[in-house]
Amino acid sequence: MSAMSTESAISSLDGPARPRDSFQPPWIFRNGHVQTLAGTYLFGRNTDRLTFAAPTVQHLVSVDNGDRVVFHDDCPVAWKPGDRVAIMLHGLAGSHQSPYMKRIAVQLCQHGVRTMRMDFRGCGAGMTLARYPYHSGRSDDLLATLRAVQELCPGSPVSLIGFSMGGNIALKFLGERGPLDGISRAVAVCPPIDLSLTIDFIGMGLARAYDAYFTKTCIQNVRRRLSARPDSVIPAGWFDRPPRTMREFDETFTAPVCGFASAADYYEKSSSRSYLSQVMVPTLLIAAQDDPVIPFTPFLDTSLSSSILLRAPRYGGHIGFVTTRGPAWLDQQIVDWTLS
Repeated sequence: MSAMSTESAISSLDGPARPRDSFQPPWIFRNGHVQTLAGTYLFGRNTDRLTFAAPTVQHLVSVDNGDRVVFHDDCPVAWKPGDRVAIMLHGLAGSHQSPYMKRIAVQLCQHGVRTMRMDFRGCGAGMTLARYPYHSGRSDDLLATLRAVQELCPGSPVSLIGFSMGGNIALKFLGERGPLDGISRAVAVCPPIDLSLTIDFIGMGLARAYDAYFTKTCIQNVRRRLSARPDSVIPAGWFDRPPRTMREFDETFTAPVCGFASAADYYEKSSSRSYLSQVMVPTLLIAAQDDPVIPFTPFLDTSLSSSILLRAPRYGGHIGFVTTRGPAWLDQQIVDWTLS
């Protein structure tokens, strides 16, 4: 599809853009790889100085197979029962400490939103809490977390905010569950809605660098989990021939450990694409057309529910959307949508 026809299609989906809805970076940032790397390294490494008004509290949640996940509760000083709550979901190889998670949680707290930053199985503070790993389709873990949050904050409207893999999980959850009491809004940033196409996409051209990075990181995470929890479930002899690509990782590790017949079976059952027409919650879907990690075509070829607003700037990379002053556009989109 040409750039002009893509813009036309996006315009018909997103409607006329207000000034604050459009994203136009300076020319030096008009490249998907630059956006992605700048968001990760240039503006993503200075979140240690960000602080919350009150100490963060950890809550444990029991899920299946005797595993547990953890979420990190940051409560504004003036928050009271019935005020807004947001559950935040990180991306592949991330955690509650991922820069985008902490940065946006701090801003939401400043606007009176109580944030719950979730660590998926074996991630972050949950490293020793689970024998089984997380994966891109574990929406049941989100349901268990949601129930725990609603018990902790009865009557509060809850927003879901997912990044990359976390965005796919949030969308899958919303589509497969239908309307849920207490869920008021959702945001999905750069979600891989079609996992098989995403894996193919990062296996080509310059994107192979991301495939190699994610594969290496996932193998390292398996090693760390095994060291921290020796009874972690890992296929026998798996380290004798470690995978070289993410597809090999999912074929030899994710699928057999998590109960899928194959990587293809895992991708089909865990992708949110087939659920998007069933989403009933007002949802902001943000996807950059130049994302070097997530293919953009599925967003145009998929039937979206009328509850989903697709905002798809030409530039932005993968969770980038930065200018010379940082990722203010993305942050404002999330905060505005959550408060609306």
